[in-house]
Amino acid sequence: MAAVAIEQLGKRFGTTTVLDGVDLAIPDGAFAVLVGPSGCGKSTLLRLIAGLEQPTSGRIRFGERDVTDLQPRERDIAMVFQSYALYPHLTVRGNLGFGLMLKKVPKLEIAERVAEASRMLGLDGLLDRMPKELSGGQRQRVAMGRAIVRRPGLFLFDEPLSNLDAALRGQVRVEIRKLHEQLGTTSIYVTHDQVEAMTLADVMFVLNRGKVEQAGAPLAVYERPKTRFVAGFLGSPSMNFLDGTLVSERGAWFVDVAGQRVPIDAGAFTKLVHGDAVTLGVRPHDAILRPAESGALELVLTFVEQLGGETYVHGSILGSPFVVRVEPTVSVQAGATVHVTFPSERVHLFARTTGNSLRC
Repeated sequence: MAAVAIEQLGKRFGTTTVLDGVDLAIPDGAFAVLVGPSGCGKSTLLRLIAGLEQPTSGRIRFGERDVTDLQPRERDIAMVFQSYALYPHLTVRGNLGFGLMLKKVPKLEIAERVAEASRMLGLDGLLDRMPKELSGGQRQRVAMGRAIVRRPGLFLFDEPLSNLDAALRGQVRVEIRKLHEQLGTTSIYVTHDQVEAMTLADVMFVLNRGKVEQAGAPLAVYERPKTRFVAGFLGSPSMNFLDGTLVSERGAWFVDVAGQRVPIDAGAFTKLVHGDAVTLGVRPHDAILRPAESGALELVLTFVEQLGGETYVHGSILGSPFVVRVEPTVSVQAGATVHVTFPSERVHLFARTTGNSLRC
């Protein structure tokens, strides 16, 4: 196992900057997730950690070792890719042990390591099958087993579940987390799926345009996003946003949204300035349908999404899209006009000029 430290890592391809001064620290034994939209640089960052690309600037350390200039085989890593990349002419047993055979590991030790990985991943009944006889989830487990038998100091996962259907993704996601609990090996996992990130991570790094926008425990990042980008990226459906202006009157603070004042908890925020342009953010599960009352905003419904255990009502407030989660027993129809309020302590505020959070 090894802690991973990255210092001012940069990567350019020609005149295009893909990573711009990335700093991150992953504790020994942690499961870290790099998450962000397509093109944010997360896969490039993983390839730099693996040694498959060379950085333009910065350093990479595994524990006390500076590995920036080392070849992949010198880094003591194992990587699981989006593509299973199994050898079609070898059985599951053969695929699991092939890398060890190339390294001239004794046959008895190969058999022991293959048996151990097979037991962990539930592959015992599949060892004599060929890859073409396996389902997608089984093939991905074999790919993970091939990494496990190497007993590396660091596991790297590059969107390994992207080729699986929704049900299998959920199943294999749980298996990956259980596997980490058993092995305790430092792991770095790349995904664009924020559900995977929230489920798997001990520590999560949200990337945007080649930089780490925010890092921390998943729930901490979700509850206290530092920027509008992070707030909008995490959560499904995503956070609602309404542009407005800060108003102070008789010691109370409001956000004026097109003439309608929404009260806020001033003690939760810093640097409030009367007249500043802000963006108010509220998550769908924090908005509440109400009768018309002071501080309530009109929501014109356009679509009602019934998911069984919960219902989402979609509409617009003053032309801005807005979603509210309601109980399935709530009866509303598209075309209706309802009213929405938010608990002041659940409101987020972002400076409209910078996108930075105004929370204390």
